[in-house]
Amino acid sequence: MNGTSTMLSKRFLYLIAFALLSSWMPFTAAADTRCATVNADEILKNYKKANDQRKALLAKRDQHDQRLATLVARRSKVSEAMASLREEILKQAKTIEARETYRDRADKLVNQYQSLERAINEIENLHLKQAKIDLSIFIQTSLGEIHAMIHQYARDHQYDWIIDTSGRSSSTISPLIYARDAEDITDKISERVNQ
Repeated sequence: MNGTSTMLSKRFLYLIAFALLSSWMPFTAAADTRCATVNADEILKNYKKANDQRKALLAKRDQHDQRLATLVARRSKVSEAMASLREEILKQAKTIEARETYRDRADKLVNQYQSLERAINEIENLHLKQAKIDLSIFIQTSLGEIHAMIHQYARDHQYDWIIDTSGRSSSTISPLIYARDAEDITDKISERVNQ
């Protein structure tokens, strides 16, 4: 019995200590919490600096497309020349010895075609790698600037929470479904980021 009363008195002492500590600790009521939502995707779409960078990336892609189109046109001409040579060989050279006279021209055309094919593949692979790098840098830089602006806005206006509603979950629904009294500050951030 003595052991049970000692354990109960220890629990009672802990309960009193917890109550005293709790009364001294400042608590913030849920109603005092300021919350806002923002759609970072919308801000990115309207971000002038990001749009300028996007235009530069598109111009770079257009240059690549023009270079590629030139190589593809040259490859097509070589392919047409190969077809013409085949027809000429069939019409003009009836014997194997006569066909041998065309061998040098055919070999040169085949080498040109293969060289152009390799160049096209290399340019495509290099462009694809560089485009991925450029796009990744563009997105990281732009979103980093936007997030910094959101953080500063939150500090300036004393928000406790800023929730990004552009994110999608596996159900294709934004993770934020409901927030009572949450102000959408997307337009305000867009204005500030474009100043």
